[in-house]
Amino acid sequence: PVQQIDLTIRTAIAGTEVTSFRTDEGKEYPVVLRMPEGDSVRLSHLDRIHITSVTGRQVPLRQLAAWELRRAPGVISHTGLERCATLTADIEKGYFLDQVIDSLEKKLEGFRWPAGYTYKYTGELESREESFAGVARASLLAVLAILAILVLQFRSFTRPFIIFTALPLAFIGACLGLYLTGNSFSFTAAIGFISLIGIVVNNSILLVDYTTLLTGEGKGLKEAIMEAGETRFRPIVLTTLTTVGGLLPLTLRGGTLWAPMGWTIIGGLLVSTFLTLIVVPALYLLFTRFGRQVESITTG
Repeated sequence: PVQQIDLTIRTAIAGTEVTSFRTDEGKEYPVVLRMPEGDSVRLSHLDRIHITSVTGRQVPLRQLAAWELRRAPGVISHTGLERCATLTADIEKGYFLDQVIDSLEKKLEGFRWPAGYTYKYTGELESREESFAGVARASLLAVLAILAILVLQFRSFTRPFIIFTALPLAFIGACLGLYLTGNSFSFTAAIGFISLIGIVVNNSILLVDYTTLLTGEGKGLKEAIMEAGETRFRPIVLTTLTTVGGLLPLTLRGGTLWAPMGWTIIGGLLVSTFLTLIVVPALYLLFTRFGRQVESITTG
């Protein structure tokens, strides 16, 4: 049998542990069966190997097989019990992963593969597909948790909705940051977007909470919105700038792994901060007026 031939050759050349020897002191040594160690392995040594047949006869190996020297890979890799060859490459700056994959896919589809050969993409593309499902769940949980806290704090669904308008603004800025810097939406970029959820909401909370406080003190709606914008403008801008400054070293020196996350947060922060100072007060004015009109109609 082929297994018997393989075992015999392996035993003769590499050796096989057949038993062990224990000394009186309790030390144990393996007993390995193989060719004499003094002989360096040569091709001619295969002529000295005999295979035990089913009937127990010793058959010379040269009667069962022929051998010759050929070039072969030093390592044979396997994936899913199948042989594979791995090609690795880095994407040059200015190109996106999806663009490169689409271009490569068009060429590979036109290639006539031999029978039994196939290919698949791994690396960043595979890890991104595997990780995005977990990232989506984490993002949803983060949004629901923040929403629940805001509803309990403001005892209203309207104001949390106004606060959450900062999220699409941050997403726009994050996409712009990735596009302008030539980075793709990778797994670390997704982590950066999750971080943005908590960061950009803070700016909206500062505006909405202070405006609500001023209106509760008896100030007019427009006056309260204007004063809240003027008072909270400096803290919001300074917080954004210090956060961006702290992320710059990681973004500029973090390589292809951490740069997407940094640019996601920086782009989302800058755009959302600017638009939040405009959109949130406008929505607060609109929804508050609408709520008062509905309340006057129902009570009247």
